[in-house]
Order: sequence, then structure tokens, then C-alpha cells
Amino acid sequence: MLTGFASINNAVAQEDVVEIEDKPIPIDSPASAQTQATFIHSWWFDGLLVSSIAIVGSFVVYFIINYFLKRTANSLRLDKGDLKGIRSIIKMIIIVITLIIILFQFSSINAATAGAISVIVGTVIGFSSRNTISNAIAGIILLSARPFKIGDRISTTQDDSLLGDVVEISLIYTKIKTVKNELVTVPNQSLLQNRLVNYSGFEHLAVSIEVSILYGSDKDKIKSLLVEAASKTVGIIPDNPKPYVILKRFDNFAAVFELRAYTKRSNEFLRIQSDIRESVFDSFQKSGLDLTIPQAQINFDDIYSHKRWKTSDEV
Repeated sequence: MLTGFASINNAVAQEDVVEIEDKPIPIDSPASAQTQATFIHSWWFDGLLVSSIAIVGSFVVYFIINYFLKRTANSLRLDKGDLKGIRSIIKMIIIVITLIIILFQFSSINAATAGAISVIVGTVIGFSSRNTISNAIAGIILLSARPFKIGDRISTTQDDSLLGDVVEISLIYTKIKTVKNELVTVPNQSLLQNRLVNYSGFEHLAVSIEVSILYGSDKDKIKSLLVEAASKTVGIIPDNPKPYVILKRFDNFAAVFELRAYTKRSNEFLRIQSDIRESVFDSFQKSGLDLTIPQAQINFDDIYSHKRWKTSDEV
């Protein structure tokens, strides 16, 4: 009798267990919703806190590095242009690291969502900043190779149409003050791609002019007058190295001489070149040497003779 009663109890208990197991677990219970809301609130709070700490920390790190750069600039032989370029590079690195920290902090809620956002943001930034990144890399190369510094007289572009003094070198661009007092901003990538001439690269710069003289003129006298005219010009080094003259080529109606003189004022070489021409012109005028282009003389004589011949025929 007791055995049968125990069997009935076991059967009832099994049915209760089965009924309990078959019941669905309530998901949208008040406790679950509260837990989810608490998690989202904690995620936003932690994200904002970490982001704020990362931003403040980036400023602190930048100012500390900048302070040590100023202290060690003289010992490292860094000028203002080098310091500005290094600051730009450090600033970009700190910004990238800070953005990565913030992105990873806010991406902890959903890995798939974070991956999609990263791909989209990376694509947009890649296309929009393609030239900027190229110019930044070119700026790093220019700052490390140092083909020129602030204050140097340079010319760039294929036809040397851009000529001026460097006033600023940054990570993205370089500013040049032209001889016409124009401020031109040149992307660093363009400076690397085009031919670059630095007139201030050495202590002495050669200033040259060409003079065409008739073949019947005294060669030694011409060389003496050219050297004397260059030596009297302000800004030209009279000796060590001395000005000299070479016979550059033979044209149809004249010999072409080239005068080369040296100066330490590379930023003023255009003015000095003009002063040499004026001095040569005055010296040749006093000596009775003609600087008129021979071809022009012949053409003029031909035209004049043709007019006289035509007039005589008409008479």
C-alpha cells in the first residue's frame, strides 16, 4: 500500500517538473529591463569618462613634449621651422591615438556595430584625406631631409616660375614669399614631385650675365671691363673667389661672353644681377664699345638701303 502511494507521488512530481520546464522564461521582465538600462547608462558614463580623460591627457602630453622640445632645441640644433614641423607631427600622432582610444571605448557594446562604424569612418577619412596624408608624409620627408630651411631663397615648379624666400614650413604645406611680395602656399607633395633649386644652399652664389660683342672687338679689353664692372658692384665678392669671364659660344654675328661673380647675399641675387648689368653698360659706353645686337643692325641697314633704292627708282 505504501509502495503504491509513493509511486503516485513520484508521478505527480515528474508531471510538475515537466510543466515547470515547459514554461517559457519571461524576457521582458521589469528586472531585466532595469538591468539593461543600468548597463546602457553605465556604458555611456564610462565612455564619456574615458573620452574626457583621453582628451585631457592628450593635451597634457602635448604640452609636456613641447616643453622639453623648447628646452632641448639649442642642443639639438633645431630652428623655428624644425620645431614647428616636429610639433605638427607630434600633434597628429596624439590625435590619432586619442581617437583610437575613444573609438574602442564606445565600441565595447557591440563588436559588429563597432566594426561597421570603423569601416565606414575609415573609408570616408581615407578618401577625404588622401591628399592630406600624402602631403603629411612629404612634410615628414622634407623635415628629415632638410633640402631648405626658413629664410632660404628657392625656386620650384618645372619652369622655375615660383621664386622666393621660405617663410614657413609645416607638416602639410610650405609658405613662400615671392620676389613680387606675394605669399604662396605650396603643398609639400608638390615640392617633392617638382624640381627644387636652393640658392642659399652654399655660402657663395654665382651671379652671371651674358654679353654679345662684335668679332672685331678687343677680347682682353672686354674681359677686363667686365671684371672691373662686377668688382665695383655692391654685394659682389671682389676676391676669393674673384669674378671671371668665359667665352661661352660663337653666334652668327657676335661672340658671347659670360661674366660670373660671387655673392653671399643669395636672397638679393636678382638685384645684384641687375646692378652688374648697369655697371657693364656704363663701362662699355665710356669705352666706346657697342652693345647693340648685330642682327638688329644688319636688319636695320637692309631696310634703310631698300628704302633708299626704292626712292631712287621712283625718281
